Amino acid sequence: MTNSERKRLAPTPAAADLEGLLAYYQKQIREEAFFYLQKRGITEETVEQFRIGFEIGKIGFYVDQNQLGDYFENRVIIPIRNYNGEIVDLIGRAIDHREPKYKPLYGLDQYLFNYAVLEESDEVVLCSGLFDVMTLVQARVPAVCVPDYAVFKEHHVSMFEGKRVYICMGNDESGRRESSRIESLLREHAKETYIVILPETIRDINDLFVRAQNPIDTFIRLINQSVEAAMLAPVAPDNKNSTIYLEEYMKRYRGQVASLSTGFTKLDNLLFGGLGSGLYLLAGTGSIGKSMLLKQMADQLALDQIPVIFVSWDLTNFELWARSIARIIGIAPQQVLGGKVEPDQVTEANKQYAKISKMLWTLESTIDTSLEQVAASIERIAVIVGREPVIFIDHLQRIPVHKQSGPMTWQQQQAAIAYTLKQWSREWNCPVVAATALEFGQDTVTESVQASADVVMIMKSNEAENNQAQALVLELTKNRNGTLGSLPLQSHMDRALFTE
Repeated sequence: MTNSERKRLAPTPAAADLEGLLAYYQKQIREEAFFYLQKRGITEETVEQFRIGFEIGKIGFYVDQNQLGDYFENRVIIPIRNYNGEIVDLIGRAIDHREPKYKPLYGLDQYLFNYAVLEESDEVVLCSGLFDVMTLVQARVPAVCVPDYAVFKEHHVSMFEGKRVYICMGNDESGRRESSRIESLLREHAKETYIVILPETIRDINDLFVRAQNPIDTFIRLINQSVEAAMLAPVAPDNKNSTIYLEEYMKRYRGQVASLSTGFTKLDNLLFGGLGSGLYLLAGTGSIGKSMLLKQMADQLALDQIPVIFVSWDLTNFELWARSIARIIGIAPQQVLGGKVEPDQVTEANKQYAKISKMLWTLESTIDTSLEQVAASIERIAVIVGREPVIFIDHLQRIPVHKQSGPMTWQQQQAAIAYTLKQWSREWNCPVVAATALEFGQDTVTESVQASADVVMIMKSNEAENNQAQALVLELTKNRNGTLGSLPLQSHMDRALFTE
């Protein structure tokens, strides 16, 4: 069983009576829940219409018995329905400051909230969240959204076939980028698509309706402006995105770029502070230490309380764990793998590893494990932790190609896999770090694979200092996130450790 399977959100849908459970939560709704909803501009009529419930504390159910315990404690609970109107998921929104703000029961992402409105209207507003939708429904404006923990994907596109869609995501940099991404997906399927831009200082649609004096008039005016802008400029000039560009520059100027340390200072400097969103390829010949270096970086990030997912088609979960334990103790991994270490030492090292493992998920994959299956696991883990993880892939040549992809050459297969990983980094706005093997005599990654990469790092042997430590050099031959360069590394195989 993989780590993601052990840390499931909840029982399978068939194991719980969601109708009965929701009815229970509806009976628990009380003053503090109504007070929160009223602050968000949600009326009692809407509470009844969407069957919003509340959980104040433990109710006598327990997770291990396929029940819920205090899973939704201090959260208003909103049901998600499938396309037959049946409840298939519940989402709890914290009414205090606890994280994650939105906590789903199952994390299903294939459904749209308020989907039924698409059968009634040829025009619809595609919002960023549940409260945006309920706010517009109160104003008699047709609206839908993907649940707050999910993202809009290609399988949602067909639902908007022939519709006029007004896209209005959050009013920040990521929201505006998301609006543009969704618009590009819908462009060839929807009848018309428009991006609605909210006024400055307004966070989202719900915030607009709470704060504006005449919110519905303001919103209709914004919609009309988006239509007029599209008619006047079928191909938008750069000034449409100038605010986004300025925000990005100011973040860099203030040193606010969200970079994650690799644990190697010189590498972080070359990477403009560390790992950012994008695809990073770590290439090298066989047995040079790519997997061990990836695992060391992954452990460091997890120790820094950054969620990490390590996917391996090459090593088992036990073999990966053994490398971490060996590094903590300061011995060669073979001693752990061979059972040659005193149990007390391993037990103590495992206690230290617990600090790492709380934010680390290792997914042991086989020849039958597709990238689609891995992506589904990653999404569920992201729901659990309430933020996007750093993804490590070991390694490209082991990943099976989807059978429906048609006949491809080996190079085309590798290029297709790299492209998929690049799309992951864009969709989830996170770093994806993948190892790739070089053949003997090959000194760089093929151009078709490099095309998808933001950063290419080549591990090369420099010279052996002794039988235990090997001098390596890590060359950055492509770097969209900083500068080209190289840094020396010492590989201590007797300690499962890399040092600068």
